[in-house]
Amino acid sequence: PSQERIYQDGHRLLCDITAAHSRAIPFENLDIVLRRGFISLECEDLERKLVAGGRGGYCFENNLLLCLALRSLGFGATPMLARVRWNTPPDEPQPFGHLVLVVSLPRMPTAAAATLAADPSSAGWLTMQAGRCDTFLVDVGFAGTNSIAPVAAASAEVQRLPEGNFRLLPEPAGTGSADSGA
Repeated sequence: PSQERIYQDGHRLLCDITAAHSRAIPFENLDIVLRRGFISLECEDLERKLVAGGRGGYCFENNLLLCLALRSLGFGATPMLARVRWNTPPDEPQPFGHLVLVVSLPRMPTAAAATLAADPSSAGWLTMQAGRCDTFLVDVGFAGTNSIAPVAAASAEVQRLPEGNFRLLPEPAGTGSADSGA
């Protein structure tokens, strides 16, 4: 099948981009551990270190670089602070020390999608069904299990992903935030 067909709904493209990023750019926090000073999160510096320099980055670096790439492809991508609750009791306070992305699939009117899909030299490979907009939690900057698949944000059910089972859980009442955990 053509790329236009494979990526018609946008979700498959998001999955492939997330997996490619996770496989090409590792989690690395050497600059933090070695106390090398200020770590720039500017676009040019992220590209220089993670792409041109062949190094990895920590959650802020990896997810912000992916955010820039997704936005350039028409995805909605919003960086969000998060708490990591891996193997911690629900009542144990955790700081907002992790960065994730909330990503929405691109939306196109039916006529625009058909026009783009008909012209292989255009951005037709990014088309999707008109009116559909799914939202996902994307995290390519988590040490140990660098995520290679997006998590559906509207579901509290356990989701089976290539690197394990994940689910999003609401915070206890009064905290005004949401966490992920498996």
